[in-house]
Amino acid sequence: MLAQIAPQIAASGQQQVLLSVAVLVFGLLIAGGSMVVMLKRERGWGPQSTQLIGITLVVTAGLFLVTAGYSQDQIAPMIGLLGTIAGYLLGRGSNKAGAP
Repeated sequence: MLAQIAPQIAASGQQQVLLSVAVLVFGLLIAGGSMVVMLKRERGWGPQSTQLIGITLVVTAGLFLVTAGYSQDQIAPMIGLLGTIAGYLLGRGSNKAGAP
Protein backbone atom coordinates (compact mmCIF):
# COMPACT_ATOMS: atom_id res chain seq x y z
CA MET A 1 0.00 0.00 0.00
CA LEU A 2 2.85 2.40 0.82
CA ALA A 3 4.34 1.76 -2.62
CA GLN A 4 1.13 3.04 -4.22
CA ILE A 5 1.04 6.24 -2.14
CA ALA A 6 4.71 7.25 -2.55
CA PRO A 7 4.52 8.09 -6.30
CA GLN A 8 1.43 10.22 -5.70
CA ILE A 9 3.20 12.18 -2.95
CA ALA A 10 6.30 12.63 -5.13
CA ALA A 11 4.20 13.88 -8.06
CA SER A 12 2.32 16.24 -5.80
CA GLY A 13 5.59 17.57 -4.37
CA GLN A 14 7.01 18.17 -7.85
CA GLN A 15 3.83 19.95 -8.87
CA GLN A 16 4.02 22.24 -5.83
CA VAL A 17 7.65 23.07 -6.55
CA LEU A 18 6.88 23.81 -10.20
CA LEU A 19 3.90 25.98 -9.29
CA SER A 20 5.89 27.83 -6.63
CA VAL A 21 8.72 28.56 -9.06
CA ALA A 22 6.20 29.73 -11.65
CA VAL A 23 4.67 32.16 -9.13
CA LEU A 24 8.11 33.54 -8.24
CA VAL A 25 9.12 33.95 -11.89
CA PHE A 26 5.81 35.63 -12.74
CA GLY A 27 6.16 38.03 -9.80
CA LEU A 28 9.72 38.93 -10.75
CA LEU A 29 8.67 39.49 -14.38
CA ILE A 30 5.89 41.83 -13.27
CA ALA A 31 8.21 43.72 -10.91
CA GLY A 32 10.94 43.91 -13.57
CA GLY A 33 8.50 45.05 -16.23
CA SER A 34 7.15 47.73 -13.92
CA MET A 35 10.67 48.95 -13.20
CA VAL A 36 11.52 49.13 -16.90
CA VAL A 37 8.37 51.13 -17.65
CA MET A 38 9.02 53.53 -14.76
CA LEU A 39 12.65 54.07 -15.76
CA LYS A 40 11.71 54.65 -19.43
CA ARG A 41 9.29 57.38 -18.38
CA GLU A 42 12.36 59.26 -17.04
CA ARG A 43 10.46 60.82 -14.16
CA GLY A 44 12.81 59.46 -11.50
CA TRP A 45 12.25 56.94 -8.76
CA GLY A 46 9.77 58.24 -6.21
CA PRO A 47 7.52 56.98 -3.45
CA GLN A 48 4.88 55.74 -5.88
CA SER A 49 7.45 53.61 -7.67
CA THR A 50 8.52 52.08 -4.36
CA GLN A 51 4.89 51.41 -3.45
CA LEU A 52 4.18 49.69 -6.76
CA ILE A 53 7.22 47.41 -6.62
CA GLY A 54 6.72 46.75 -2.90
CA ILE A 55 3.08 45.75 -3.29
CA THR A 56 3.98 43.52 -6.24
CA LEU A 57 6.62 41.74 -4.15
CA VAL A 58 4.29 41.40 -1.13
CA VAL A 59 1.54 39.84 -3.25
CA THR A 60 4.07 37.53 -4.92
CA ALA A 61 5.42 36.43 -1.53
CA GLY A 62 1.91 35.71 -0.27
CA LEU A 63 1.04 33.68 -3.36
CA PHE A 64 4.31 31.79 -3.02
CA LEU A 65 3.50 30.79 0.54
CA VAL A 66 0.09 29.51 -0.51
CA THR A 67 1.35 27.58 -3.54
CA ALA A 68 4.31 26.10 -1.66
CA GLY A 69 1.87 23.99 0.32
CA TYR A 70 2.35 25.35 3.81
CA SER A 71 -0.52 24.85 6.24
CA GLN A 72 -2.66 27.70 7.51
CA ASP A 73 -0.96 27.59 10.91
CA GLN A 74 2.45 27.90 9.29
CA ILE A 75 1.70 30.83 7.01
CA ALA A 76 -0.61 32.87 9.27
CA PRO A 77 2.20 34.86 10.98
CA MET A 78 3.91 35.55 7.65
CA ILE A 79 0.69 36.69 6.00
CA GLY A 80 0.19 39.04 8.97
CA LEU A 81 3.68 40.47 8.44
CA LEU A 82 3.09 40.85 4.70
CA GLY A 83 -0.19 42.64 5.45
CA THR A 84 1.63 45.01 7.78
CA ILE A 85 4.22 45.78 5.11
CA ALA A 86 1.51 46.36 2.51
CA GLY A 87 -0.37 48.66 4.88
CA TYR A 88 2.78 50.65 5.53
CA LEU A 89 3.57 50.96 1.83
CA LEU A 90 0.04 52.05 0.93
CA GLY A 91 -0.41 54.36 3.92
CA ARG A 92 2.96 56.07 3.72
CA GLY A 93 2.83 59.50 2.15
CA SER A 94 -0.95 59.57 1.78
CA ASN A 95 -1.50 61.72 4.91
CA LYS A 96 -1.15 65.15 3.29
CA ALA A 97 -3.78 66.99 5.32
CA GLY A 98 -1.76 68.78 7.94
CA ALA A 99 -0.42 66.37 10.55
CA PRO A 100 3.26 65.39 10.17
